[in-house]
Amino acid sequence: MDSVKLAMTRSFDQQIRHTRRLTPQDQARFVTAVSQFNQDPANPGLNFEKLGGGPKSNLWSLRASLELRILVAADDGQFVLVNAGHHDAMYAWAERRDHYVDLASEELADLQVTVPDIPLSLKRASTGKPHQPSLAEPREQEPGTPPYPPPAAEAPPTDPSLVQDLIRRVFRGDFEGWQLFLHPDQKPLVSRHWSGAARIRGAAGTGKTVIGLHRLAELARRYPDGKVLFTSNSRSLAELLEKRFRNLPMAPSNVEFANIDRIVYRFDRWPPAHFSLVDQTWKAACKELIPGSPLERISRDYLREEIERVIKGNGLQSLEDYLSIERIGRKRSLSQNLRKLVWDLYELWAGKLRERNAITFADKRIRVRDSVQRLAQAPYRCVVVDEAQDVTLVELQLARALVAGSPENPVPKDGILILDDPAQRIYAGGYRLGWASLDITGRAQLLSKNYRNAPAVYRAAKRVRGNELVALEHEDDKYVLDAELDFHEREDEKPSLVLVDSGGEFPYLREKIREVTAIDNYSPNEIAVFLKHNIQVEDTIRFLQSHGITCARLTRDGFSGDGIGVGTYDRARGLEFRAVFLPRLGSTQFPEGTDDTGGEPQNIDPDQDLESRQLELDRLYVAMTRAREHLLLIADEEPCEEIRRALAEEIILRDLRGQSRAGPPPTQ
Repeated sequence: MDSVKLAMTRSFDQQIRHTRRLTPQDQARFVTAVSQFNQDPANPGLNFEKLGGGPKSNLWSLRASLELRILVAADDGQFVLVNAGHHDAMYAWAERRDHYVDLASEELADLQVTVPDIPLSLKRASTGKPHQPSLAEPREQEPGTPPYPPPAAEAPPTDPSLVQDLIRRVFRGDFEGWQLFLHPDQKPLVSRHWSGAARIRGAAGTGKTVIGLHRLAELARRYPDGKVLFTSNSRSLAELLEKRFRNLPMAPSNVEFANIDRIVYRFDRWPPAHFSLVDQTWKAACKELIPGSPLERISRDYLREEIERVIKGNGLQSLEDYLSIERIGRKRSLSQNLRKLVWDLYELWAGKLRERNAITFADKRIRVRDSVQRLAQAPYRCVVVDEAQDVTLVELQLARALVAGSPENPVPKDGILILDDPAQRIYAGGYRLGWASLDITGRAQLLSKNYRNAPAVYRAAKRVRGNELVALEHEDDKYVLDAELDFHEREDEKPSLVLVDSGGEFPYLREKIREVTAIDNYSPNEIAVFLKHNIQVEDTIRFLQSHGITCARLTRDGFSGDGIGVGTYDRARGLEFRAVFLPRLGSTQFPEGTDDTGGEPQNIDPDQDLESRQLELDRLYVAMTRAREHLLLIADEEPCEEIRRALAEEIILRDLRGQSRAGPPPTQ
């Protein structure tokens, strides 16, 4: 479509130039959207749509971002920018005026502004009428067709220098746009046709989730009569990515986001999983069977994981099944006699649950898997499973049943896409794809480049984690997936470990947060603080908010509140921030620190300890790789050996002990 010539009201000119309600980033987004509209009014990312249906209505809306809108008045071929702001405020403003602006009474002005990489000089013609583009009213859609055509295919640049320049500009630019940036090399994975189940595997920051989101949109357009599902075992991740997905140009409406337990609840609401009863019956079963038995040498947390992630997670039905299964991801070997004792504990716990009419979510997942497999028609056409390294076999079998029904039925074309990274496993256990009747032969993709992190951030996280793997599933699992970002490195992007005096971690954290927001101009939603335990999260939020820093707690249900994200390492999966702070990393706090209950002694079995320690390092690795460009570790004592081995080369050590810092000690 031809470009258009635009005018704007004097008030719009003043608003864009001088308002104090808009951040510089918002102003840049408005200018970028206007530039794009000037060049191509049909750009699908602008979502140019008419407001109101009255005979006089002349207001249209342009999308500048997920939350920002520009109002355009169109009369007799003229397109005049009249207002800009947040979505709800703009729609309310338009409704109060019956979606009409009298341009004859408005003073029109020229606009001369510049945004980096996008020069903009829009002037109203001094004589004659502006060019009138052929902007037709939205056509009526035939039943079963998408509400909008897919965006026009864009030929990716092939010159490596042009690709690198593109990445650099996007990496240093708008953070919201970066979170949806699809590398040109990855576009074929979005549009590919797969004859059945497929898997995309890659290290942290290689773009798996971004590919998954763009793939969702592609599949929803490809199969407009069906429903497409995004799922993982994290509710907070599913909700966050749904918001991000809705910011894609022309995001289709036949896409659903739901974590696995939400799917389970939809198909099986009764009886509800009663967490306190489940815990009570577990403790009672342990008290009755463990004392005096060989199970005393195994921690109760490990035993519960064994039952929930190995026995129930694999849907085992008999002792014979348990005695013969390969316990993927479990480093502590269990003899046949120990497995029999674990099975006895499992059955004792199950009996006590039945007596109390209580049920665990692991049991509900098995029940829902079986019921969905018996459905006459599968509920979804396609499903994308993110963070699949942490789902159980039963959960993966459920995902398969959602698109194929019975295990005997073949997976439909494009039916399942699995996104995973074995190095980011944060839960015990594992599976083989064949156990879920999934064959990815010829449809497995390995991503090799990190597009999220500054190189120094990624290398530091990888060095701390080490090359140990919790599970060995396939041949390509026998090494830690590696990736590098081919950017010119800057010294100021190198992560630091800061050692402070006892009680000085939170005051120092407060100072650094204020510094990056004031000097580096980071917004609160671009900053996160991650810790090992929930009690540490509570202490951190209490301290920061007492000093005027608003926080959004990351919970299993999503973000609670607005401000800087604060949560455990487990809640970090799938998230991304410009700056990440990791306090409480002294050797007595990580990885050996006591858990939230405070009453569980450390296990004494070396294999069990190795598995637990590696999972803790995996969780820290996940938290570290959430940082795009700024990563800071804080401790009030020497750190563990895994962090120490990264000092000097990958992490800068700054020892501030003995230097007094202002502020009272944090609440303990």
